[in-house]
Amino acid sequence: MKNIKIWMLVLLIGLSNACTKDFDSINTNPNRPEEVPLTNVLVSAVSQGVRRTHGASMNMTYAGLWAQHYAKIQYIDEDWYEYRPDAMTAHWDGMYTGPLADLQDIINRAPNPSNMRAAAMTMRAYYFAIMTDMWGNIPYTEALSPDRTFNPVYDSQDVIYAGLIQELKDAAAMFDPGGDNLGAGDLIYAGDATLWKKFANSVRARLLNRAKGKNAAYATELQTLLSSPANLIASNAENAQMGYVDATGNGSNPIYSNKHNDGRNDHAVSKTLVDLMTGDPRLAVYADVNNGGNYVGQPNGTVEPNPFSAVSQIGTAFRDNPLNPSYLFTYAEVLFIKAEANNDKQAYLDAIAASCEQFGVTPDAGFLTAVGTAYDGGAAKALGTQKWIALFGDGCEAFSEFRRTGFPSEVVEVPLSGYPGQGVPRRFVYPTSETGNNKINLESAIQAQAIDASGLFGNKMWWAQ
Repeated sequence: MKNIKIWMLVLLIGLSNACTKDFDSINTNPNRPEEVPLTNVLVSAVSQGVRRTHGASMNMTYAGLWAQHYAKIQYIDEDWYEYRPDAMTAHWDGMYTGPLADLQDIINRAPNPSNMRAAAMTMRAYYFAIMTDMWGNIPYTEALSPDRTFNPVYDSQDVIYAGLIQELKDAAAMFDPGGDNLGAGDLIYAGDATLWKKFANSVRARLLNRAKGKNAAYATELQTLLSSPANLIASNAENAQMGYVDATGNGSNPIYSNKHNDGRNDHAVSKTLVDLMTGDPRLAVYADVNNGGNYVGQPNGTVEPNPFSAVSQIGTAFRDNPLNPSYLFTYAEVLFIKAEANNDKQAYLDAIAASCEQFGVTPDAGFLTAVGTAYDGGAAKALGTQKWIALFGDGCEAFSEFRRTGFPSEVVEVPLSGYPGQGVPRRFVYPTSETGNNKINLESAIQAQAIDASGLFGNKMWWAQ
């Protein structure tokens, strides 16, 4: 009896070992890998982020609206600067928990060095730059860290810019044409590491140009970059853009999708834009004619037009083409930066020509003469206005450039503003989610920037002071 008990015990131990030996492999679903391939994560980070920053809300209803590329023709609260707190929270939380978290995951897992890591660093810096330009002080050095998820400190913009400029410089140095393949996840350059390097350098030039008045070293570094134009985006064929594949919600341009998939028609082109583009061949791309066959912009912050067809809708190329790409950075912007940094009229004219080519139109001699004359009459105003025009479709960047340069000077506080006498908003409002999750650091950031009770006004952005 004793021997039988011993053998039973041995058998149970053996069975136990047999059951646990391959437990992990048996209970792993091969169709649901625990670690998502990095190229898949890159798809998510690029697609989600660009669709948000260039989409119907963050772009058209807030940044591009306040920059007066667009005007509201119904539900016009935001055109009076009456924002929706849930929208601001969605954009903030959506960027941190979506594309930025995905990119940090890539950086944590990708080999160092590798093209995959460099691409993630470039996009991370690109998105963080938009975030700080919209909100000001934001979590950066302690953001995306698991042990600081709920209470990261808010860094000042000078600290953030220094970090982003270095990150972009490091990323550019890391790209290797003979290195690893980014796979199907590269929605921007289809795996071309040389073009990714140009993109990283061009974004760095944008930040250096924006902050050059705050740090002399940035002006010097910018000149070094501009002295090697082959290291920057050098033609429209090299533009950083995300394409779309079909007319479905996830496959189409978000501006198209807002109208055709979501059934919304809340925006038209603004009167400010149309009036400044008299004689400009790009106007036929940016806007459609109204019911009388004319280009008529909707004045920002005024009553709804009746009928809607009395004003010019956003152009068919943007609103009715599901495959229209979203531009992250263009050759025209490189030339505008060069023109500003070097007081270079020819670069200014070349930038306008490049922008026209980008949108498939050819400027005539009369138009080029007119914009040249405008430059001679006031270079800063002409440059700022033309760059703002060229940025149509990228509301966040247009809003930043207006706040930095003050041009176009025709962009002014709207009638019936919810905050009369305050001017155009200076920033996005911090999200309500931070009030509960990170209240102490949030209040410190608000105080440091002298932000008022509206959340929209206070000190200018660091680079605009």
